[in-house]
Amino acid sequence: MKVWPFFSYFFKYLFFSKTRQRLLFIAVTGLFISSFSLVVIQGIMGGLQKSLVARSKSVHGSYLVVFEKPTIESLEEFKNIFLKEDAPFYSELETEVMLKYKSYVAPAKIHGLVLSDERPTFLREKDFSGLVIGNDLASKLKLPFLDEIQIITPAVTDSLMGEVPRFIYETLSDYVFTELPEVDEFEIWGRVQVVQNLLRQNGINQIRIFKTLPSQVLEELKKINTSVPFRVISWEEMNKALVWSLNLETKVMLFLFISMSLLVSIAITSGLLIFFSKIRKDLMSFWILGMSQEMLMKLCLRFVTLLSGITCFIGVITGIITLKILDLHGHDLMPNIFVERRFPVEVTPFNIILSLFIPFAISIIFSFLSYLNFKKENQSFISIVRSVG
Repeated sequence: MKVWPFFSYFFKYLFFSKTRQRLLFIAVTGLFISSFSLVVIQGIMGGLQKSLVARSKSVHGSYLVVFEKPTIESLEEFKNIFLKEDAPFYSELETEVMLKYKSYVAPAKIHGLVLSDERPTFLREKDFSGLVIGNDLASKLKLPFLDEIQIITPAVTDSLMGEVPRFIYETLSDYVFTELPEVDEFEIWGRVQVVQNLLRQNGINQIRIFKTLPSQVLEELKKINTSVPFRVISWEEMNKALVWSLNLETKVMLFLFISMSLLVSIAITSGLLIFFSKIRKDLMSFWILGMSQEMLMKLCLRFVTLLSGITCFIGVITGIITLKILDLHGHDLMPNIFVERRFPVEVTPFNIILSLFIPFAISIIFSFLSYLNFKKENQSFISIVRSVG
């Protein structure tokens, strides 16, 4: 038996009949908005999170090889692996210092770079004749261009009229703006010789790698024999708090949309109960014409399932189209004060499946409860025929 004429009757009754049930129509609209909003919010939030992680990795690197103490031994084994994988990297001597300019003092982390290595993109065109300082840190210190700044290391002291923290003077030669507040307000870069002179130590204590490496390459790195113990740290391990907060943000967002879908499904339940009660006599007519009562009940459930699926599918497709429009023309909507001048969009198959599955699954569960109630109340059409007669 063909079921499309039966479904056509339901669609016409729902959308075009003068006695159509507006509560169910509103519930269907809410289901559409749920799937649409879920895919749009996931796309924009995913894009913002991916953009933030990408900016952070471009500064801190995807991996960090940390030595327990500064080492002067050859790093050829490390460099050969990085060159083989075409992974940009640089060696550095890093330490925490205090910066002083006139009466202004600020804590900072100084990176002494080996300039013969490949520098990251944000430092590639910078002048390393002096120090390269984050724009916000220079502003905090009121430090003008080409002026000298005192670099103090509290961890190392000189015995001169008592224990005096060691310090040197260096010139500000360039600024950097990474769009990461924790970097622009706290970190500075210079030649490795500057930091070695400050600490009176040779060698380097870290290597930063700016590319995601396969697991077998990471294992190969860990097996390199060196006189100084070292460990390989991923970006995720360096930024555990940030990764945790981003995951929490995603979970909270999903929880809120699941709650919204539950509210919509309550409206679906109420609307279906009224809808089924209004079409009960029409169903009885189909039964009189020869369709079995069991088949009628199954067709009612199939119709509700089809309606929910089509609504969620249209919502997701509309959301994807909206995201594409925002990706192409979002820069016209964002003012200059924002870091992201356009809406960053990241749509994955998992996001699409989730946007389809959550509203659809919740609506089907509540629709099935309405169907069971309707089936229980209409166990036999004979009583309805007798009441009509």
